[in-house]
Amino acid sequence: MLLSDNTKKVVDLIHQFDNLSNIDKVRLAIYLLENKNFSLDFNVRDMIILLKQILSILDPSYAKVITNFSKYKHLLFFSAKYLELTEKEKKHFSIEMIFNIYETDFKDKIINEEINKHLLVYDYSYSLLNNE
Repeated sequence: MLLSDNTKKVVDLIHQFDNLSNIDKVRLAIYLLENKNFSLDFNVRDMIILLKQILSILDPSYAKVITNFSKYKHLLFFSAKYLELTEKEKKHFSIEMIFNIYETDFKDKIINEEINKHLLVYDYSYSLLNNE
């Protein structure tokens, strides 16, 4: 974990997030970043674009169909648990989620290099924590 002052709710949700498949981690991150429920002075658009590119490599059919999030019951569970968090906990979970993806080995050299170069987890973290 990147942060040391997470609540039990955030820690538990991150442990569950860690057990998701790599595709589902990216899919959930895109969904939560696009529908974040807190104010932010950081441009997440570039992170979302990067994650969508990664998802299209991991799931070639991603770009061809409209994703029906309801068919991913386990991701709906995460979304519901996320909505139960306070604004501060949502920010912390968001940071930890992106950091988890940053640390994940996708078993693909291109994906790993793109994430290491372009997923600005530390800038994102700094931006969110300075606005608390």
